[in-house]
Amino acid sequence: MKQFGPRQKKAAALAILVLVIAVAGAAVALPVWLVNQHYDVAFEDATSRLERYSRIVGTRDALQKQAVEVKALEAKRHFLKGASPALAAAELQEKAQSVFDANGAKVNSIQVLAHKDDGLYRQVTLQVQLIAPLTAVKGMLYGLESAHPYMFLDNFSIRAPNMQVNRVESSNEPDLVVQFDLTGYALKGAP
Repeated sequence: MKQFGPRQKKAAALAILVLVIAVAGAAVALPVWLVNQHYDVAFEDATSRLERYSRIVGTRDALQKQAVEVKALEAKRHFLKGASPALAAAELQEKAQSVFDANGAKVNSIQVLAHKDDGLYRQVTLQVQLIAPLTAVKGMLYGLESAHPYMFLDNFSIRAPNMQVNRVESSNEPDLVVQFDLTGYALKGAP
């Protein structure tokens, strides 16, 4: 074994002392640094959430104003008032009949189809067959789709009846046979 001189022993002791101090310093500094990093990330997250929540709170007045505007639209006027399927179908038939009469359409048949419940809404459908000239059909369609409560047309078909070869007058519009399903919605449980 080789003997170290006093200088080498002092250098080795000094190196060990520096190493012990470095390890002790690292043992204290590393956890402090990690905790500091953790709190920096948490602080940034809390700050960004606070800014987001502040923006959300800033939209509160605008949202309340929009809610008042929506309530002013009176959403219930877009639905049939009848509480039962039969009353809703009768109301839908009455509204449709007034549009048909106003446009000069001759109703052949109106049949009430089975209602369908979907969540809070009840779908009431009428199957309609009528005869009318083209101008009356256009007016009737506009009247039905722009009416309140809302009415929707589905399965629409229009056809000309068998025409005779000899037309008496070309200025008269021929009557057309029109068939469609007319649907309206009622709120379930509405008074």
